[in-house]
Amino acid sequence: MAKRRYGFDEAKITRFLKEGRGEGHGSDYQPWLTIQDVSSHGRSTRIHCRKTQREHHLLSDNETAVFLLLDWSDAVTDIREQFPLDRELTRRIATEMGVTHPVDPHSRTEIVMTTDFLVDVRGGISTVLMARSVKPITELDNERTLEKQEIERRYWEIKGVEWGLITDFDLPEQRIKNLRWLHEMQSLEYLEEPYSGYWKDRCNRFLICLQQATSMTIKQFNQHLESAQGFAKGEPLMIIRHLAANKKISINLDAKFDMSNLISVLGSSEISNLMSKTA
Repeated sequence: MAKRRYGFDEAKITRFLKEGRGEGHGSDYQPWLTIQDVSSHGRSTRIHCRKTQREHHLLSDNETAVFLLLDWSDAVTDIREQFPLDRELTRRIATEMGVTHPVDPHSRTEIVMTTDFLVDVRGGISTVLMARSVKPITELDNERTLEKQEIERRYWEIKGVEWGLITDFDLPEQRIKNLRWLHEMQSLEYLEEPYSGYWKDRCNRFLICLQQATSMTIKQFNQHLESAQGFAKGEPLMIIRHLAANKKISINLDAKFDMSNLISVLGSSEISNLMSKTA
């Protein structure tokens, strides 16, 4: 009985439409599906986005990984997850393909299909839309999965929007680990502070000392901050993560963070195009 709350019928679809699901941009966008609406096969996540200033609803680890890449990219200006497709058009496409339109397994209602990500990407002076589907590589052996992916592909082709499929094989594992590690410290607002503006002061002091540092390792530099600059134990590493997450300093996202590296590796943040498969 617990699974029934995840089902869809016409009344629920009508309610979602009235709620404005799938509408809006940026902080005003409401995904068609939230983590409360589906029984996810992966680990569902709600994660804050620096671009949209809202929580995003991600239904698997792979979706979270793609989100982290999109959120980091300076080319991406908006991210809309679980974006609904026009049901009349997907019905027509399914008929033309000679396949069954996706239906709810219990009510047999034809569902509203969704694309995992609809992304606004800045290119020069213009912005273009890109649609991305995220699937485990193992699911692509399933004929029904491929049929639904083809409906989605044809849908966006008709709309004139570039569509692409991302699998776990396309995801850079170490970069995603680092982005997840940084994202956790994107904001320090939830941390206790001895006085107002404490963390801002800590960040400024860190950057001033960083400019003066020479041949120290990161570990030695952090120890110097703790012993001579009034930093509490562990604070320097927190500040590194926070500053790197906000692109005030840079780390090598494609290598494991190593405290034995020279402090000089924490240079000015470089603007990188991380779209690759996601753009």
